[in-house]
Amino acid sequence: MVHIKKLEVYGFKSFGFRNTVLNFEKGLVAITGPNGSGKSNILDAIMFAIGETSPKVLRVDKFQSLFHDSQNSSTRLIRASLNFDNSDRGIPVDSDSVTLTREMEGQTGESQYYLNKKKVTKSTLVELLEIVLATSNKLNIIQQGMITRISELNSEDRRKIIEDIIGLSYFDEKKNEALKQLEESDRRLDVAMARMDEIRKRIDGLEEERNDQLRYKHLESDLEKFKAVKVSNTVRTIRSDLKSKAELLNSNALRSKDLTMQIEKNNSELEKLDSEKLKLIQEADIATRTKMKIGTSVSQLVYDSERKSALIMETGQRLIQIERRIASVEIEKQNINQKIENLHLQIEEKKTHVDERYGRLSFLKSDLAAMNSQIDELSTSASRYAEIRGKLEGRHNKLHEVKNHLDVSIARLEEKMIIVTGRANSLDSENLELKTNIEKNNQLHNELCITLDSEKAKLDAAIGLRDNLKKMKDTLQTNLKTSKDLLSTADTFTIKYEVKASTAKNAMTEDIAIAELMKMSNEFGIEGLVHNLITWNKNYERAVLAAGSEWMKAFVVDSVQSMISIAEHAKKTNLPRLKVIPLEIVRNVKRSYIPDGDPNIVGSLADFVNSDYKELPDFLFGNTALVKNPTAAYLLAREGCRAVSVGGVLFEPSVASMSADFGSTISDLTHALLLSNSIDILRNLLTKLRRLTEEKDNDLRQIVLRIDHSESEKFEIERKIASLGTQVSNLAMLVHEDEKKLEQLTLENITVHSQYESITLELEAWRRRLSLVGLTIKRVCRRMEGMADVSMRSQLGQMIAKRGQILSSIDADNLDLQDILTSSEVLKSEIGIGVERLKTLKEETSELESERKEKIVHADELKFNMATVESKLQIERDREQQVIDSAGTSYGKLQVYEQKIKALKENERKLSKENSSLEKDIALVGKDISDLNSEESSLINNLRLLGYEDLLEAFDVDTIIGELTAEFDTIKTEINLSADKLYVEVIDGYRGMSNKRNLLDEERHSIVLFIEEIVTEKKNVFMEAFGKVDSNLRQTFSEVTGGTAWLEVENKQDEFSDGIMLMAQFQGKPGRESTALSGGEKTMAAIIFLLALQSLKPSPFYLMDEVDAHLDAQNTERLSKVLLERSKDNQMLMVTLKDATVAQASMIYGVYSQDGVSKVVRYKHPSQLPLEEIRSEASAN
Repeated sequence: MVHIKKLEVYGFKSFGFRNTVLNFEKGLVAITGPNGSGKSNILDAIMFAIGETSPKVLRVDKFQSLFHDSQNSSTRLIRASLNFDNSDRGIPVDSDSVTLTREMEGQTGESQYYLNKKKVTKSTLVELLEIVLATSNKLNIIQQGMITRISELNSEDRRKIIEDIIGLSYFDEKKNEALKQLEESDRRLDVAMARMDEIRKRIDGLEEERNDQLRYKHLESDLEKFKAVKVSNTVRTIRSDLKSKAELLNSNALRSKDLTMQIEKNNSELEKLDSEKLKLIQEADIATRTKMKIGTSVSQLVYDSERKSALIMETGQRLIQIERRIASVEIEKQNINQKIENLHLQIEEKKTHVDERYGRLSFLKSDLAAMNSQIDELSTSASRYAEIRGKLEGRHNKLHEVKNHLDVSIARLEEKMIIVTGRANSLDSENLELKTNIEKNNQLHNELCITLDSEKAKLDAAIGLRDNLKKMKDTLQTNLKTSKDLLSTADTFTIKYEVKASTAKNAMTEDIAIAELMKMSNEFGIEGLVHNLITWNKNYERAVLAAGSEWMKAFVVDSVQSMISIAEHAKKTNLPRLKVIPLEIVRNVKRSYIPDGDPNIVGSLADFVNSDYKELPDFLFGNTALVKNPTAAYLLAREGCRAVSVGGVLFEPSVASMSADFGSTISDLTHALLLSNSIDILRNLLTKLRRLTEEKDNDLRQIVLRIDHSESEKFEIERKIASLGTQVSNLAMLVHEDEKKLEQLTLENITVHSQYESITLELEAWRRRLSLVGLTIKRVCRRMEGMADVSMRSQLGQMIAKRGQILSSIDADNLDLQDILTSSEVLKSEIGIGVERLKTLKEETSELESERKEKIVHADELKFNMATVESKLQIERDREQQVIDSAGTSYGKLQVYEQKIKALKENERKLSKENSSLEKDIALVGKDISDLNSEESSLINNLRLLGYEDLLEAFDVDTIIGELTAEFDTIKTEINLSADKLYVEVIDGYRGMSNKRNLLDEERHSIVLFIEEIVTEKKNVFMEAFGKVDSNLRQTFSEVTGGTAWLEVENKQDEFSDGIMLMAQFQGKPGRESTALSGGEKTMAAIIFLLALQSLKPSPFYLMDEVDAHLDAQNTERLSKVLLERSKDNQMLMVTLKDATVAQASMIYGVYSQDGVSKVVRYKHPSQLPLEEIRSEASAN
């Protein structure tokens, strides 16, 4: 984890203009020294280095005061530098050590920031530190006075601190933004409702014009009636033809019926055999299910057996734990009893001294008692009469106040009763009127709904067709998109590899030869390329690549003959240059001599290269020495050796030449060349895929045309439904509003009547109280008139003066006695604590004994149950074997049934063939009848479209139809035929606005849901942080004080409306809120609460300035142990004056002042020093 390794300070506050260096380690580091020595300035320097810009936080009035010599600051400079251990890369800088430096010049007062000696802005520095929670405005820095401020926090401030730490302001910002959106949504919804009201007024005007068309439609209905008479005459003619065709059809049907009966008889026999076959199959199936059921029972019994075994083992382990705990409790009880006996001896000594003091006081107290008795007799008789009269006067005043209050209350109730009675009468009349309107509107609404349902059925059919077409369209579009994406990806892929292959072929490098020869590797005995056959240590990669760069792409073959064959093939096919290494020759190569004894020579480079062919590294690198630096390589090359440095600088023998390799890699274009044939095949497949894609495009266009046609049909049907839908919705809305209003009036009426009854009862009660108060006032007045005042004050004053003289004598003796009693009480309180602990241990022992007995009984029950389960398991396995044996004779019976069924099916086929020929003749006649029926149905449908279900009386109507047509054409010119069209258009607009209103309602609802989600998420984050702080507080408080502390939310229904209470219960005291504790207890509770807050967002280091200043020795020691435990995971720098805290620290810095300049001295306990450091110091001494 990140921690501070070093602090360097120059010119800062009391440290003077010299470089002061402090080295730190992880763990608890104590900084101590006399007051005014500059201890806290070390923490101020750290805050200054990490970017603190507040003079108040740095404990100065202005920034110029930070300079050591503030009078001459114009020519001075202050600098603070922090060095962090960044080995785990907590700070996102690629370095094991990160140094932050801040400089401030005295003349300009401007600060310069540096990161690893590079100048950066303050914002960059702060962003890096915020990643590891190491900025100066967090709870990881606790200055003097901060504990006091935290101890005085009220509950509201505690809640705000937790909110600030976990960043709940983010949720408030999101909520405020959502509320603004909700306000805008409400405004748009109001605008939409206003526009709907305007459209509704327009609809009412058009509806009057539309009613004028009814006269025109009445004439149209008469014309349709006479056309229906004409259709009826045609239907009668067709029905006579149908009768003759039906007689012919009946004769053929009788013959078909006979054949059908024979087929049915055959089928009945077939069904009988099928049922017997099915019964046999079912019997076999029952046996199978029985086997499965037994198997399930067996698996359940096995599971029960294993589970009980595990429980028996767990019970045994718990019994062992109980025995160990009982033994440790007995040891602790013996220690406590011994301590209590010692305390009793000390108390007995104190009692002896107390008895001596009581003897001297008894004589004085006897005199005082006599004097007190005389004073009491006088004072009793003097004050009794005054006290009685005072009580009566007070009671008389209170009774007058009660009477006035009762008079006012009765007057208010009488006025309120008059108002409630008038309101109840008004509500009754409104209820009756609303019920009448609702009944009328419901009747009209039901009639319109019946008409609307018939039109909606037609619309559903049209929508179903459109949806099916859209699904086909979506499927085609998805397939086309996938195909086009595949084409695009494949084109990119092929172009990339074609370019690579073309580049490699044009360059004519050794990659061409490698690609060609690797295709025939078996033919030429090629083992592989050098860079594929060897491996090397990554630390020496640059040296290996520099020394073997010419051979990395050489072929490795078995023999010289293979090498000659490759050379001939390369010459024949005009391949570029290539290199071949035959293993037959390599085996005879020996390493060159490498000098040893020089510390700069690592060894032979071949020792750091591995291969399955052991001689290959020696051939390539056996004559090359590996050295640590280029200088050593140059000197070795002058002696005649080939040398390469670890960094990649190569010198040939006698320094004939030098080459360097600092970042090269082994290029490989062979793969691209080998893929060229596969790319051509891919190109052909892509061409076929494009043609298929074009065909799918044509299909998609046809489907789009069909969808458009379906949409037009749907639109026409919706126009018909619009008028009915609008009327139904308006009536439903009107009925709903009336019902809602009626419900509200009913509830209000009930409320008003209940108010009237309650007011009546309350008024009677107030009047009864008023009469009782009047009678009581009269009785008190009579008693006051009969009282008389008696004065004995002069005698009482003399006796009190004498008693004062006796008391002054007693006070001196009481002072000595009080000191002895105080020390005795301290010892008794310690005995009480021990007794309470003994009682707790006794209860724990009793509970452990009870649990042990229960576990023993439970273990015996489990063993008995396990034996029962194992016996049941054996019985079920025997049943399973019996079922398996009884299920093997069903196959032969099934074969017999199959043969019988086959014969019956053959006979059925013959009868069906004869019947089918007869059915063809019936079908021809039926077709003629069907055609006539179709024509008749068409005419009947036309008749129904004209509004008639039955045939009308036959007579000649041609003349009448002509006359009505002429009259219809004449009236047609006098009617506003566009009224209906305008009405439909306005209705469509109204429906659109209604849809828009619904969308706005949905938008508003979604915003409200979003706000509720924000509130819920905010509460969850807060309660999670609250639980973490509460858990840490309970644990730490128990460790430090032995008591209990916890957090309580004041309003559990709404956590953010009130604050958080910090409750603390110290040993032997009741639990109280932190603000009600004593000074020391309040400080301890504040420190532990702050430590719990730090657990929310742990920091890598903590700075604490005298947080233990107000604690006593015992609590300081306990707190230091907790801080030591926490410092195992992070770094704590603590300024302290307490010996107990200093003793716990792993490193101690002492600060002292000399000539006005702070100086430091470091001390580290020998147990904390590394062994190497101790040995070095011992040898130095």
